[in-house]
Amino acid sequence: MLSEFSAEYILFSLAVVSVLLPLLAGRMDLPILHVFSRWLRWFLFAALFAFFLHVFELSFRPPWVHFLTGLAVWFVLETGYNWLAIKALSRSELPLFPTFRENNDGDEWPADKQYIDLKDWLKSEGFKRSGALKAELFEGTYLRASIYESTDELTRIQILFLPKRQGGSNACYTIQTRGSEGERLITDNQFLPYGGYYPDDWQLARKPLIGSLKRLLMLHKKRVTKSKIQPVPIDSSALEDINEQQRILERLNTEIGFLVPRPQQEEEGKITSDGRYRLWKEMWLLAYLGKSVT
Repeated sequence: MLSEFSAEYILFSLAVVSVLLPLLAGRMDLPILHVFSRWLRWFLFAALFAFFLHVFELSFRPPWVHFLTGLAVWFVLETGYNWLAIKALSRSELPLFPTFRENNDGDEWPADKQYIDLKDWLKSEGFKRSGALKAELFEGTYLRASIYESTDELTRIQILFLPKRQGGSNACYTIQTRGSEGERLITDNQFLPYGGYYPDDWQLARKPLIGSLKRLLMLHKKRVTKSKIQPVPIDSSALEDINEQQRILERLNTEIGFLVPRPQQEEEGKITSDGRYRLWKEMWLLAYLGKSVT
């Protein structure tokens, strides 16, 4: 049996590691560390729960029972928090499929060395900038997108800059190739829960644990080679294409029953009960397995 001092030391060390892992994930571009951090935080809560029950003699059941109970308590607490967040999102003014416009404000790229290096890498790979876009989420808070195309116009890369609460931005990447029959082959690393549906002719691979655009592009090229689609140049502008995608997704998810029809949203919220369940499930899958329901 561990002494109380040893247990306290181990728990403190785990707490420090759980704080450091997300910081390392951002600096090293390794989203998998976020997943490890969440599992560690869950384990740490259960261990602390069992430790306090033992120290204050609140229960004399075996430690493993206390630990499993702590795991269950965390699941209930996080589920409750997630459901409240989903309900708030459904009732909020936040547009689920925002409309983009041309960004002429000069704030396309964050002033960060990581993104400056990324821009230089795109240039070295022969990609040319085809658009700078932004969409307003709240007053003064914008979602920004920078769009690049390959020289043969067969591959389009969308870099989406997501604002963080503490300032700065996180980037996620979407790589798209169009087929001669109108299909889309899409590879992205979207790490925010979506929960909705995509058209059948959108061949989507979501890889939220790949933080590197270079690795994601390599995967996309392999998918194009293995697929049966015949790539054709993307003839629509960056602005037209992204807004058309938003319209298609909103219409499809309303028809399928993920979204409430617009005339009823003021009374019922934006997301149906089935949609809320799918969104909740995706929040858990992304947080603890790095996977999407898509």
